[in-house]
Amino acid sequence: MNDNNQSFLHEAQKFGKAGGKVEISNLDSAISEVCEVLNKEAVAFYEKEPEENWPKSPLKIYCHDCRNLVPAGIGKTLRGRPRAVCGMCNSKKISSGREDALIKFYHIKIQPEKEIKQKV
Repeated sequence: MNDNNQSFLHEAQKFGKAGGKVEISNLDSAISEVCEVLNKEAVAFYEKEPEENWPKSPLKIYCHDCRNLVPAGIGKTLRGRPRAVCGMCNSKKISSGREDALIKFYHIKIQPEKEIKQKV
């Protein structure tokens, strides 16, 4: 196999010989043996920056009834398990995901001064 081809597969996986166990005495070395990351700048960033400075992906909830990004509320299922619901109307018709992905997928227009209050 040509070494110039970039792949996410481990060397043993490229040649079809993967089947052994990975020693987990050192987690960093085990991950580097299994995974080959293609973006070297990202690896360098995450190695030198402390975890507090890593970029965050804010998760939000989109309510299909309110048609807006709303805070999450906690509802109950029939068997008493907690379930995420809309914080304003307690609707179960919600989608959750990254804020930027929900805005793009549902074509949401954000109004900066409009503040949504959670139902108490």
